[in-house]
Amino acid sequence: MKITLERLMRRENGFILTSSWEDTETNHLLKIFGTGKSGPFEVHITNFKPLFFVARGSKVPAGKTKFERKKVELKNFSGMDVDALYFNTQKDLYVVRDLLKGNGVRTFEADVRPSERYLMEHFINGEVEIEGECEERGNTLFFKDPILRPTTFVPKFNILSLDIETSMGDDLYSIAIHQRGLQEIKKIFMVGDGEDKLEQNIFFYQSEEELLIHFLREFQNFDPDIIIGWHVIGFDLVFLEKKMNQYSLPFTLGRGNSKVSISERRSLGHVAFMEGRVVIDGIQALRNNFFKFENFKLDTVALEVLGVGKDIKEDSAKKVAEIERRFHEDKEGLAKYNLLDCTLVLDIFERLSLIDLILNRSIISGLAMDKQGLSIAAFDHFFLPRIHRKGFVASNVIDIQREQPAAGGHVLDPVVGVHGHVLVLDFKSLYPSIICTFNIDPLSRLKAEAGPINTPPGIKFSKEEHLLPEFIEELMKKRKVAKDRGDKNLSQAIKILMNSFYGVMGSTGSRFYHADLPRAITGTGRWAIKEAISFLTSRGYEVLYGDTDSVFVKIKGHEKINMEETGKNLAKAVNDFFSTKIYREFKVDSKLEIEFEKFYRKFFLPKNRSGTKGAKKRYAGLLVKKGKEELSFVGLEYIRSDWTKLAKNFQFELFRRFFKDEDIEFFIKDFVERIKNKEFDSDLVYKKRLSKNPKDYTKNVPPHVKAALQLDYNEDFPRKEISYVITGRGPVPIELDHSDYDYNHYIEKQIKPLADGVLDMQGKCFEDLMLGDQLSLF
Repeated sequence: MKITLERLMRRENGFILTSSWEDTETNHLLKIFGTGKSGPFEVHITNFKPLFFVARGSKVPAGKTKFERKKVELKNFSGMDVDALYFNTQKDLYVVRDLLKGNGVRTFEADVRPSERYLMEHFINGEVEIEGECEERGNTLFFKDPILRPTTFVPKFNILSLDIETSMGDDLYSIAIHQRGLQEIKKIFMVGDGEDKLEQNIFFYQSEEELLIHFLREFQNFDPDIIIGWHVIGFDLVFLEKKMNQYSLPFTLGRGNSKVSISERRSLGHVAFMEGRVVIDGIQALRNNFFKFENFKLDTVALEVLGVGKDIKEDSAKKVAEIERRFHEDKEGLAKYNLLDCTLVLDIFERLSLIDLILNRSIISGLAMDKQGLSIAAFDHFFLPRIHRKGFVASNVIDIQREQPAAGGHVLDPVVGVHGHVLVLDFKSLYPSIICTFNIDPLSRLKAEAGPINTPPGIKFSKEEHLLPEFIEELMKKRKVAKDRGDKNLSQAIKILMNSFYGVMGSTGSRFYHADLPRAITGTGRWAIKEAISFLTSRGYEVLYGDTDSVFVKIKGHEKINMEETGKNLAKAVNDFFSTKIYREFKVDSKLEIEFEKFYRKFFLPKNRSGTKGAKKRYAGLLVKKGKEELSFVGLEYIRSDWTKLAKNFQFELFRRFFKDEDIEFFIKDFVERIKNKEFDSDLVYKKRLSKNPKDYTKNVPPHVKAALQLDYNEDFPRKEISYVITGRGPVPIELDHSDYDYNHYIEKQIKPLADGVLDMQGKCFEDLMLGDQLSLF
């Protein structure tokens, strides 16, 4: 690779993919990689020193580790002046931090990573302008100690989809890649003796080792910005790492031949870090962005999103056997299957605009693209630099005083039964709008004496000093613009971030936690729901149910002609009520906004399992949307993943008939007979997640674990989910013979409780219905 060492002053706009830090022998180094208008870039920062803070009166014991102590115009949250301690290396910081802890001296912000501190203090949220001396190192622009500024930039990524095929044992069969971006690349690396098939992009290698060597070499030429796949870290990269170790090969997929580092974290699952490239797992990305599917198998998601499935179906035993057969008998067939998986993943990401959604979340939150689930880190990124400029430093997370969690939102007991003509009024972004109305944030709590605002729970905040309300209002405006121009990805990204703020301030895992913050927000939320219910009741409406930020209102007879107009008028009346009440009682302008959300022609609120009162957060209804009716379920079995397809299909048809006033008794009896006649055998499968090795369950072994114990367990790649049925022998995994279904189990456990929930409204029950059939035989 040709490297040009001539240094030129240059200004480059780009987007940061990775940032990290490392200690040299005498210094500290920040490394920032990304992609810009001219291609990849690498930035080294050598003039930024790691630091933390101590109270000005604290004595730091003498030791061998050097540091510089400076007075700064900052205070801790208790109002004490602090000094900053600067270190040559992060290792030195850790040594002194631990020394101080051992001597009972409290530190502040000693747990903030230096690379994250640097970016947040420069207000950089991914998009960056780099200005300084530049060297061209191959296709990469290299900067040392340039000036970095926030900017706007739309990156164009090279996205590589990766998939491997292996034996049931520990053999690597093939690696496939499909990359799109500046150019499209397809290639399959296959172990075998055949001749390369250039038109099919298949290349053969005599051994695993030879294949891996060529893969590593060519990967640098592919030079992707983003690597995607399906379980790509937890399976593909973990497997490749073991293979690299087996052959003493460096696992160097990062830019500049840097190594891959893989770890497993409780909140994120498997995480892979490599310099200059981001790894995004398709399953995690869908879950983190609130997509819903029956399950997250590639075949299931591809069929729903693309209408196309895998070449070999997901049945575990048959799938493995077919992969083995193709490797030995039909390598072209295996290559086709391997590459198709890569292409399906790429197509799913494109169809769902996943990369655009993740990019937008990154730009709004300031977090790297592969860290979007970390709402506490996002709050730090926004709040820490701004609270510094207000004269404060924050605590270490470990020093936060933990208290009892705040009570949740108000839930009104449901009025059990079937109701006609029900409107749903929903508070738009309730908790964010409460934060904006009453200026609730950590700074405002500290400065509550500066023009105090009272809240319904009696907790005071500052009218003058606050940070979060302005940010939320700015986000709300951006979201409206995004929605108006049809940018669903940006709108969703903003909504996710806004809704995370309450959770962060209410989490003892946040350095900004204080019990008054969540108590003020949830207390005001409960007050708002109760006041809305009281106002509607005073106007003669029956409120059937209230749930955190929504109220379900039964409409009067004369208002049923135009439900949408009625709903909007009712919402306006509630908003006018709150504007007047909040200004009169708290002397602030209300940012609360309730809106007409939907209309049910028929609405069903069931009893709870004990039958004593209404069930909360569980209902079904005949929803009217654009003049058309559709069934809607919340909290019921139809939308729950732990019930069988049999139960879901039964419940859907049961409610369809019930809401249409069709006969349900004949349907129930006929459905049970059809179960016994084996018409629904393919719908009897239970699916459950496995959180640990089935052998680790020693007490109260549940059915899904009993099923899992009948299969071999692979410690290296543990099974995360089990599919099983109930037979006369008990639970059996679907991979084994399971033709002796226990139909009585399914009737009693899957059909009876669902039928009783509806029959009870008619004063009947499942047992009497079925017993009546039996008595008629005598």
